[in-house]
Amino acid sequence: MRLHYRLGWCFLLASVRVLFGFRTRGSENVPTEGPVIVACNHISYWDPVLIGLGIRREVYFMAKEELFDNRFLAWLIRAYNAIPVPRGALGLGAFGAASKVLASGAALLIFPEGTRSLTGELGDARPGVGLIATRARAPVVPVHISGSANMGAAFARRRKLEVAYASPIEPGEERTREAYCEITGRIMDSIRELRRESEAA
Repeated sequence: MRLHYRLGWCFLLASVRVLFGFRTRGSENVPTEGPVIVACNHISYWDPVLIGLGIRREVYFMAKEELFDNRFLAWLIRAYNAIPVPRGALGLGAFGAASKVLASGAALLIFPEGTRSLTGELGDARPGVGLIATRARAPVVPVHISGSANMGAAFARRRKLEVAYASPIEPGEERTREAYCEITGRIMDSIRELRRESEAA
């Protein structure tokens, strides 16, 4: 980690643990080097920050380009590896940006559903994450986050704030839409299993 990233990571991790009871499970499943995709459900604007706090390496993530209209916010999120993409994600521009990050050997956060879930339920995933993983030959670590949509409840300890990481899924070599959908389906199945485990704990 670069110095500013490590300092921010340590400060925020300590803060959310004390204030919100934040905890992680299975973070050792994220490879410490080499290209990797971290694929998670999406329920809050806090998600990229919280998911990154469970990973002991820098993580890049895609953010809608409107966030970069504010000069200070653009400077801040760029410093912590935000990549501007048009709303709707995983189009040609996003695919190119994702491929570049992974080709450099970095970790990339992707939300397979493409947008936030307003209900907290898992939605239908797009095959883009399977396509990117296959083309980049990058393993995918499925992740489930809970509690970030209501930080007030987490602060009052009425709901747990947790990020759980599953074992990596290796992409195949077949480059067809069916293969991309199959990989994406496996990722979403793993996220659902993490959710069941979290709810049962």
